Amino acid sequence: MWTELQNLKESNEFLNLLLDNINSAVLIADENLQVHQFNNSFLNLFDSAAEAIAETSFGEAIGCVNAIIENKTCGATSQCSHCILRSSLIYNLIDRAPVDNQPLNRVFYIKGNPVEKHFQFSTRPITFQGRKMFLIIIYDVTDIELQKIELQRKQTLIDQDLESAAAIQQSLLPDRSPQIGNIQVAWRFEPCEQVGGDIFNIQNMDERKVGFYMLDVCGHGVPAALISVAVSQFLNSGDGLLGNNCELVSPDIVLNRLDHAFPFERFDSFFSIICMTLDVQEGLLTYSSAGHPPPVLVRSKGFIETLDHRGPSIGIGSEEAIDQQTIELQAGDKILLYTDGLIENRNLAGAFFGKQRFYDILEKTRNEPVQKIVETVYAVVKEFRQKAKPDDDISILGVEYCGKDAVQESIQI
Repeated sequence: MWTELQNLKESNEFLNLLLDNINSAVLIADENLQVHQFNNSFLNLFDSAAEAIAETSFGEAIGCVNAIIENKTCGATSQCSHCILRSSLIYNLIDRAPVDNQPLNRVFYIKGNPVEKHFQFSTRPITFQGRKMFLIIIYDVTDIELQKIELQRKQTLIDQDLESAAAIQQSLLPDRSPQIGNIQVAWRFEPCEQVGGDIFNIQNMDERKVGFYMLDVCGHGVPAALISVAVSQFLNSGDGLLGNNCELVSPDIVLNRLDHAFPFERFDSFFSIICMTLDVQEGLLTYSSAGHPPPVLVRSKGFIETLDHRGPSIGIGSEEAIDQQTIELQAGDKILLYTDGLIENRNLAGAFFGKQRFYDILEKTRNEPVQKIVETVYAVVKEFRQKAKPDDDISILGVEYCGKDAVQESIQI
């Protein structure tokens, strides 16, 4: 018998030692939320003295803002009917089921000062001293919650900055089709994030020439977007197609200037670009490509060509000079420029969209206006992708040559 009593005593001592040294506040309260037992962590959490806690109400013991302001006990304040802790205890009484990790966020008076605290609590129905009571465990998660709030605040600022960056990038894309006779233009752009590494634009060089380009910076997101903006500014400067002093620059010269201005060592990245000029009076298309996916030429007679003459990507450090090629267009010919995000998009099964699907669409729509072709390609890509997010930015730019003597109104998308 003595051994059993000794074991029981040691067990109780162990439990008391455990309760007094855990970080969570533990207390036992009755159905009226009168406190009967508590541990040291409860006293430390609410900075209370033991003699002031025993047989007092829970609201008074923890400094509940409603109990203090209204000077009333638990269950008597105007807000007690909304208290999630009281609701949990009622649930315990009715279903005799535990409640775990419920939030309890409000102001508590600690050391006489109002302090916003974030708690989580769990409750258990128990029998104590022959009565039905509740075991309540309170976890102080204030530091964690405040960190979450701060992270959310910072994320909101980041999102606002990204929205501004996206607006800046959008402003570098064509806002409308250029008012240029003899051609029709259409495009689509979808970044895989708020900002991306794709940029394209159209420039009316003089009364007979139009220039257009498309570039794709390796990667995506903010780093790629910053580089694409820098390249766009470069192309709109005197080193771009428009040149200085009304002296037009050929595509190959522009790309070689880019290769010199954007070395990998400086930007820790590289990019592909296709740059073209079109003489709308003579129907002569001159293009230069640096590692970019070959544009597709849909001939008015029905067959499809790829313009696959290209040099190395910008920034990889090749000593090979980038040259250019010139081809003659006929009325009704259409040029489709795109980035690899178009053909490398994957569906939920992980399958790539691929070049062949792209070419098949162009084959089926070759007699349609360029706007219809671009819209169809984009719609089929989205349908193929289903609900999968794009892996990379998607850009499509279509230009239709209407002939030497045709005067067409440009199309805005």
